Amino acid sequence: MKRIAAVLILALAVAVVAVARAGKPPPPFASKGSFAVCVDPSFPPMEYYAKVGSTTPTGFDVDLAKAVARRWKIKVSSVATAFTGLLPALAANKCDLVWSGIFVTPERTQQFPAVGYMKTHRALLVRKGNPKHIRKPNDLSGKTVATEAGTKYVDALKALDRKLKAQGKKGIRIQTYPKASDASAAVLVGRADADLTQDTEAAFRITQNKGKFQIAYLYPQFDTFGVYYRGSDSGVGTALKREIAALKKNGTIKRLAKKYHLPPKDFGLK
Repeated sequence: MKRIAAVLILALAVAVVAVARAGKPPPPFASKGSFAVCVDPSFPPMEYYAKVGSTTPTGFDVDLAKAVARRWKIKVSSVATAFTGLLPALAANKCDLVWSGIFVTPERTQQFPAVGYMKTHRALLVRKGNPKHIRKPNDLSGKTVATEAGTKYVDALKALDRKLKAQGKKGIRIQTYPKASDASAAVLVGRADADLTQDTEAAFRITQNKGKFQIAYLYPQFDTFGVYYRGSDSGVGTALKREIAALKKNGTIKRLAKKYHLPPKDFGLK
């Protein structure tokens, strides 16, 4: 009898551990056994194509979404989408989440709720040696600056352009490109003097193009990357917060940060 009781207790303990490892059930939108995430694979190391010709996105966001899917014991797929089409794709039910290095902003959260998971800073990326002597935002007066279309970078450059002109200085020639990679390429070939991007992407470009890029200015203010979801999908926000917290606690996010050379402090980790 004691032996049977011991076996039952052991079985119960194993079941409890298994449930704890698996995480709680996924939100209703994933009840079909899978969910889709919209990503713009031109923003490394968050999401990008590792090889020319590849059709499978990789990157920190992609791996983090997979980690959540594993806890829910379901599958996840990535839907490649241009940045300007990310939220429209969510509205059109082409994906269940937008998880693509996108800022959490008041304007966007008026449309869709979001769960933040990472803090990051904007950066001015220039050619190595900083030939145009760009040290601060005001040095962009009279310069050509490239950035990705449809982003808050465009709004920031337009605001700086107005400020400079109001001070009697030359404005900024703003170039927008469909992909973040196109904006950095414009700097590389001399078509633009600087690229307004994020510290994450700037660091990746510097690593991948040895001796060709450098960060001229790192903005002190931080932005928050977030996962957007449809407000009509009940329980999603709570579920995402729960799983992201669990992945911080079990070391998964720290391992992914190390893999993609991201500072753990950007995730509130040491």
